[in-house]
Amino acid sequence: MQNTLSKLIKKEYLKSIIFPLLLIEMMLLLAYFWSNAYVNETNKNALIEETKAQIKEISKRSATIINNEFKMISNITLLFQKEHENFFASYEPLHVNTQDHTYSLTKTGVITNTKKHEDSCTLFYSNIQKETPNRLEKAIATEKLDVFYNAVLQTNTNIAQVYFNSYDSMNRLCPFMPDALGQYAHDIDIPTYNFYYLADEKHNPQKKVVWTNTYLDPAGKGWMISAIAPVYKEDFLEGVVGIDVTIDQLISNILSLKLPYTSMTMLVDENGNILGMNEALKPYLGMQSSTPMPTEHKADNLNLFTNKTNLLAMSLGRILQENSPMIEFHDQHADFLITQNAIPETHWKVVLLLDQDSLLATTTRLKAKTNFIGYIALGLMALFYLIFLYIFLARADKFSHQILAPLHDLIEATKQFKDKLVTTQIEYSNIVEINILLENFMAMSQELQGLYNSMERKIKEGVIENMETQKMLIYQSRLAQMGEMISMIAHQWRQPLGAISTVTASIRLKQSLNKFDLTTEEGREEQDVFLNTAIGKIESYVQFLTNTVDDFRNFFKPNQHCEKSSLPIIIEKAIKIIGKSLEVHQIALHVKNSSTREIITYETQIMQVLINIIQNAQDAIFEKKLKDGTIWINTYEENSFFIIEIEDNAGGIPDENIRKIFDPYFSTKAQKNGTGLGLYMSKAIIEEHCHGSLQVTNTLKGAKFIIKISGEYSDN
Repeated sequence: MQNTLSKLIKKEYLKSIIFPLLLIEMMLLLAYFWSNAYVNETNKNALIEETKAQIKEISKRSATIINNEFKMISNITLLFQKEHENFFASYEPLHVNTQDHTYSLTKTGVITNTKKHEDSCTLFYSNIQKETPNRLEKAIATEKLDVFYNAVLQTNTNIAQVYFNSYDSMNRLCPFMPDALGQYAHDIDIPTYNFYYLADEKHNPQKKVVWTNTYLDPAGKGWMISAIAPVYKEDFLEGVVGIDVTIDQLISNILSLKLPYTSMTMLVDENGNILGMNEALKPYLGMQSSTPMPTEHKADNLNLFTNKTNLLAMSLGRILQENSPMIEFHDQHADFLITQNAIPETHWKVVLLLDQDSLLATTTRLKAKTNFIGYIALGLMALFYLIFLYIFLARADKFSHQILAPLHDLIEATKQFKDKLVTTQIEYSNIVEINILLENFMAMSQELQGLYNSMERKIKEGVIENMETQKMLIYQSRLAQMGEMISMIAHQWRQPLGAISTVTASIRLKQSLNKFDLTTEEGREEQDVFLNTAIGKIESYVQFLTNTVDDFRNFFKPNQHCEKSSLPIIIEKAIKIIGKSLEVHQIALHVKNSSTREIITYETQIMQVLINIIQNAQDAIFEKKLKDGTIWINTYEENSFFIIEIEDNAGGIPDENIRKIFDPYFSTKAQKNGTGLGLYMSKAIIEEHCHGSLQVTNTLKGAKFIIKISGEYSDN
């Protein structure tokens, strides 16, 4: 690769001054950024290790707090159990006043109550054992427990509702449920529910508090867990007391753990079912954050042991099953530190997920600040080098100008000689080498100028000769076309001339046979009618011949100009000329005009191209002796082009000929007086005069010629 002397001077300056300085600065910046990254990575690892120890303790403490909450509810349940046992020990149905109007017996045998005051509890007595005596007395008597029910509700915010279920399907529940009749089945058999039998003598001989699995509350509170205890009167199981904790309330109160970093908490039962989690955790598990947990609770994607589609869920399931104290989780969406601890009271586990990005936010910000300082230094260095480079280039330009000024004149002189072939007188410099170069240039330019003048004369002579050759080609093409036209005129005239001959023969015959009696008025009138009819026919045939002559004369009219026309009109005029020939050869012609807009073009020249292509199709069909010879003409518009497609069913053009078909003097009809100029001149007309293109391709039927004419062409 060649360089100018000015560039070479500047390159040497750069190599000796700029590059060494730049290399030193880049090494310093590299050392700065490397040390910054190393310190940041060390701090990050130390922070992560320290945080691991902290969140282990936090997770353990959280599990202890949650376990204490459940223990507290268990203790409250024991008090609740004791209060009911005291009630049934002193209960006497005969002492109950049954005139309380807030209690009523429905037609179906259900006993229920209305709200008497603000702290009233709901009473619903199923009709499953409606024959049991003293049902109303029992229902009214238990109202004295409402005060204790409300006190229990107020002792702990995690408690959603408290209740007592009896062996004969009585349910007293607080807080009050206005639509108990609509919520419960009227024939509900309460002892058959799983949380009831857990307290009987078989399943709970110690008569202690038992925690249920999660279940869907029939009263419409959603998914719950209950602490239940049996209520005995001596050795008879009167029923079960229960304290319900809704999953939503539990999550709201217990999982609101606040840490300095972004963290999320999850409760999971011993079977791997997610009991609750922070809303922010749902998207990481592939759930919609707007979907409430109760409706999702038993879904497959909420079981960490069976979920095989979500990477985070699979990792959480593994840490629970393996009872690992802590793991690190990394994927493209998040980086978590995960720890878990058991809740002995319920056999649940609390899982804590700490977002490492938030943990490392301070370190990341510090790194960004130090990097920013480095970028500022880099920017200042770049500014310094830009200023230094500007000064350096200015000095290099001044130095190179002193050396190159004499050469610029020589360059300008060579440019003028190249453009105009005019020798320019150049002043000599005080540099010996340059003066020798100038002398050589002057001598060379004079020799080239003489050679150019000689070649220019020869080129003009060659152009004139080429133009004569082109005219001869056009003349030959027109002669060949005229021969085709004369053949077409013969086809056009054969029928009308035959008809004229028939009419004149009829006149001679009638005259020679004296068919008309000229001695009578009737005979003379009959002769006049006959002669007028015959003369009218002859005149119409003569007019047809005259029109035919006009069509062909217009086709060969010299000095043609652009004019307004349309593709349907051009095709119609071309068919007038060649149509009779197609009829004689029994070739069907189908025309479909989808283009109707006007176009400014050389109408007659396009007709010449159409006739030439149709004539070639006719010859191909005739040569192959096809009985169903057909030619299709289709016109349409595409973008700014008017398009004519001409297709036949003669089988197409052989592959070895299709690439040469537009070459001058190439013809497959050489033995039949083919000139090989028709398609060559057709392509020249379309491309040079009509600013379009002429192409050919083979189809399943035969050859298809595609003519594209520019729609924007005009006389200008």
